[in-house]
Amino acid sequence: MTQKPQFIQSFKRPAGTEIKLINGRYYLYERKSVYDPLTKRKKKKSGAFLGTITEEGFIPKKEKVDQQELREIQCVEYGACSYLYQTNQDMLDSLKRFFPESWKTIFTLSALKCIGETSLKRVQACYETSYLSVLFPRLGLSASSLTNIMRNLGKNRDGICSYMRNGLSSYSGFILVDGHRIISESQNMPLAQMGYDSRMRYKPQVNLLYLFGRSDGMRLPLYYKQFSGSVPDCLALPDIADEAGIGGSEITVIADKGFGSDDDFRAITESGMHYIIPLRRNTTEIEIPENTSLYPHAFNFRQRSVFWTSSIKDGYKVVVYYDMLLAMHETNDLICRLEKKNNTMAAMLEKEEIRRSKGKRRLTDEQIASMQSIDVASTVQQRNQIGTLILKTDRLDLDESQIYALYKTRQEIEQNFKCYDDTLDLDASFMQDQDAFEGWLFINHLALQMLYGILDYITQADLAAKYSFKDVVRTLKGIRANKINGQWRLSQFTKNIRKLCTDLNIEIDGSLVG
Repeated sequence: MTQKPQFIQSFKRPAGTEIKLINGRYYLYERKSVYDPLTKRKKKKSGAFLGTITEEGFIPKKEKVDQQELREIQCVEYGACSYLYQTNQDMLDSLKRFFPESWKTIFTLSALKCIGETSLKRVQACYETSYLSVLFPRLGLSASSLTNIMRNLGKNRDGICSYMRNGLSSYSGFILVDGHRIISESQNMPLAQMGYDSRMRYKPQVNLLYLFGRSDGMRLPLYYKQFSGSVPDCLALPDIADEAGIGGSEITVIADKGFGSDDDFRAITESGMHYIIPLRRNTTEIEIPENTSLYPHAFNFRQRSVFWTSSIKDGYKVVVYYDMLLAMHETNDLICRLEKKNNTMAAMLEKEEIRRSKGKRRLTDEQIASMQSIDVASTVQQRNQIGTLILKTDRLDLDESQIYALYKTRQEIEQNFKCYDDTLDLDASFMQDQDAFEGWLFINHLALQMLYGILDYITQADLAAKYSFKDVVRTLKGIRANKINGQWRLSQFTKNIRKLCTDLNIEIDGSLVG
């Protein structure tokens, strides 16, 4: 056997790779396990070429870019990409600091994710027809290269954490906690564990826990961390709070019912943070009034009548809120479900009666006896929990209407998060290992930060009733740049574009790069 040279012996080969000697040169390739249906075992298989190992060090593979194709592009989307570039200079500065070699690629992927609502497999085409290809030319974003891009980014979790922690040590305000389950069928995802997601699918999944900040009217995705799919959100909270470096009396945690156990409250209190967390409707912490006449107080919230009663205990208080509109919707839903159940039982009894008339039976007498029709009216009347929300908090300095409004900001987060959540399954299967998955999550994190930057800008301009995030992006995409005599110039604006730019005080720069 030929003795390997010293530079090969000393080379630290990354996990999941192999070194090949071809014609006297050493090359680094991916190496992965694939299932062989014939032998019913896993076998090793060489993957993509990664680069060359020389005495001077490792030389990564160069991405091939069709220069002629790039030169032929004469018209690109300008408005949305340029807006994100101009309004996210702080993000760009941080990316340059923590990712000096790849910040252009990271920002480009994140911006396209924010405005494009496209899968990563199509990102190359979106890049080539956007102004980002002029700002940051010759980025290799082909589908074949994206896995390596995501994997290399994900391996740098330290850089990702440093980016997210930047400035968090001085953060004060409210932290909204939100958990998501992401389906993954990959065999190379150790954190993917069997469990039920929000759609009751029992599949391998990763638990993604998110921290959103709300301070001075601003909302911003602050931090995320992935956990094993078998780890409940309540157990993951202390871990992510410690890693993010947040805590102390300047922070108030707003979470959902999954964080409402005694251990959760104890952990939050021991960290020095405050909390606003809902309790389950069957809680024994407070008695729910039998009817609205027993609620001593009320206020108006977004043109909805909300009644309340509270109980102050040892360092905290519990408030029961009754929303009349919510009660109406829940009552209608309950009646529909009870009627459906009654109809189903009646149909089953009728079929059984027919079968027995023919000398056959499927149900026992005991089963038939248990299938009693439900008294819909009396059942509804006994449900005094309908339309209620029970919140527990140690923020005794806040009144009941303030506590209610703060908790309701979780709904705003969840609604806006949906545009991110809707694309999770689209790309999740594309991520084949934990590192690539981590890199992909970070790209989505940055895209979310851009999204909320636009949302907050709309809110501050008091135009939330007039424009949505999609309205802004869709309209700005109408601003095109054309290459004329080697120079990029803006196309003529439509009336709608001028109106939006005027309303939101958006300045479109006429001096273009390139």
